[in-house]
Amino acid sequence: MISTKCFKGLPVEYESFLIEKYDSFVTTCRYIELFHKTSDLNYLLFHENDILIEVIIIDIKGKTTACLNSLAYLNQEILVEFTKYLFNNFPIVQEIVFDSCYNNLTISKSVQFRRSDDFIIQLPSTIESYFLELGRSTRGNMRNLKNKLQKDYANVNFVTKIGPEIEESIIDRIIHMNFDRIKYKRKVPTKNHNNTNNIYKYSGSYGCVTYIEIDGLIIAGCISIMSNNSVSLLIIGHDNNFSRYNVGQLCMVYLIQNSIEKGFSSLHLLSGELEYKTRFLAKPQEMLSFIVFRNYSVTFVFGKLKEFNSKIVERIRLSKYSLPLRNALKRLRTKSVRQLSKMEY
Repeated sequence: MISTKCFKGLPVEYESFLIEKYDSFVTTCRYIELFHKTSDLNYLLFHENDILIEVIIIDIKGKTTACLNSLAYLNQEILVEFTKYLFNNFPIVQEIVFDSCYNNLTISKSVQFRRSDDFIIQLPSTIESYFLELGRSTRGNMRNLKNKLQKDYANVNFVTKIGPEIEESIIDRIIHMNFDRIKYKRKVPTKNHNNTNNIYKYSGSYGCVTYIEIDGLIIAGCISIMSNNSVSLLIIGHDNNFSRYNVGQLCMVYLIQNSIEKGFSSLHLLSGELEYKTRFLAKPQEMLSFIVFRNYSVTFVFGKLKEFNSKIVERIRLSKYSLPLRNALKRLRTKSVRQLSKMEY
């Protein structure tokens, strides 16, 4: 029999349980403390025969409660018990939001929406095995670019720093390069000092940075977060002055190599369908969000209509009838990237 208890605050003493159970960099007390603007934090402990089997963290914001266990597989049976407990013990709560989970859930009075995919590289046991899986042109291109960089800059270094070793200046430099890169591509940059500071603080607990430097100047870098068996790439950036060496992707290869050597089983590149992700063998993993309602209310009915419409749109988007349009857009994006590359040289 499953028993449930609810407590105020963050379950700091269960941090190791959360890391092992969910293997998700966003489902940690430290992440929630730094990145969530919370209202009323609580956590629920689920025991079966006196053995802890689940810890769920919630943030109650008036009539809506957000489940903060995200980017993870959630247990269907536990979530049914969880929703029952919450609605029975918190009369003010009318709906519960599950933001991002990998598995499909069937819960009464709920609506489901598809989020963007998480692109995941399943890592082999050796870097040699990984390179053999890469396409021949990608493998040869990465090798040639690295040789050219080392030939032109004899003092180039590939560096890895973990947790407390990471200086704030490194985080700031990589984020600054990412910011400049987005700006260079004529997109709206979203640099935020507070977010930079939070990433630095979080990196001190679970971070890993891999970067390439020349004479002490970082020319490319990856900020990633280590979890139980996985690594998640948060930010990648490179200096536009070194674009001809494709140092951003050289740094990505270096991150993959480090992740394999440290024994991680997967590398999450998170959302965003970008060509380089599939080139490096990342495969999309569908992410879903759910809203569970207390009653069959008008809001629930509108939610079901919205769910129905989104599924119709998704079917049309992926159907054979939209394939010519998708291919045309893909060609247009490829042409734009090539033109941008010529401008960089």
